[in-house]
Amino acid sequence: MDSIEAAIKKAYETVRISPASGEVATYIPELARTNPDLLAISVMDLQGNQWSFGDVQTQFTLQSVSKAFSLALVLHENAAAVFDTVGFEPTGNPFFSMLPMESERGKPRNPFVNSGAIAVSSMIPGQTAAESYESFLKFLEQVCEEKPVMDSDTYSSESETGYRNRAMANFLKQYGWIEDVDTAVETYFMQCSTLTNVRQLARMGLFLANRGVDPLTQKRIVDEESCRAIVTLMTTCGTYDYAGRVAIEIGLPCKSGVSGGILAIVPGKMSIAAFAPRLGSHGNSEAGMDMLKLISEDLSLSLFQ
Repeated sequence: MDSIEAAIKKAYETVRISPASGEVATYIPELARTNPDLLAISVMDLQGNQWSFGDVQTQFTLQSVSKAFSLALVLHENAAAVFDTVGFEPTGNPFFSMLPMESERGKPRNPFVNSGAIAVSSMIPGQTAAESYESFLKFLEQVCEEKPVMDSDTYSSESETGYRNRAMANFLKQYGWIEDVDTAVETYFMQCSTLTNVRQLARMGLFLANRGVDPLTQKRIVDEESCRAIVTLMTTCGTYDYAGRVAIEIGLPCKSGVSGGILAIVPGKMSIAAFAPRLGSHGNSEAGMDMLKLISEDLSLSLFQ
């Protein structure tokens, strides 16, 4: 067993036997049905070597982890327009907060808060939400060499109960940041409802660890500047009002989602995907963060050594 595999296994086993903390998300009814004790971790390096432990075949929805990929897609399509519509800066507020929009004429502070992600979703090519979502799936197919699918029950659950997200979309429309409220918000709900597992998610994120080029196919997915923007925003905004603590304790660009998934990037080395449904007070997977912290410490991965 090499040092990478040993570190991953040690982190997984340590967290697996630790007392559970946090609760599954309940504001999306379908997520409330998730088994809270699932736990999985997968790491893939730039040579395609992969190490995985736990419930690695268990599928979960991307939720806000999808925001890294929708941002990559629209940066690839029209990089110049993206940051005219959304900003670069952290908010210091929860991901669902509308407060900064009130004082900034509706412009989202960054593409990873919900308002910014909805604005980004509005830029995905397509005349309808279904067409835009198909563009999103085709993009994911490029980066994981298989086409993911949507969990229709989760999508229905989000679409039927996403009142705050619809309010944000209307706010964006009011100030002219998006054109069609329904297309933007339904595309967003669909992308969040895309199914994955940790092995596939680690594969998806690999291009972000290699300056925008998929190291296994040698295909450029995004240009270097766009890749740098995504990875930087994952560091400063990817875990919302928990980002400072993640930077100190883990030291890696991360994008979390309320299903319990986390994607972490080690530039020039590897992509890490963790999954554990119990969330802390800031909406991030408790056990997932614990595993990432242990792996980062053991392998000295922090960018801020």
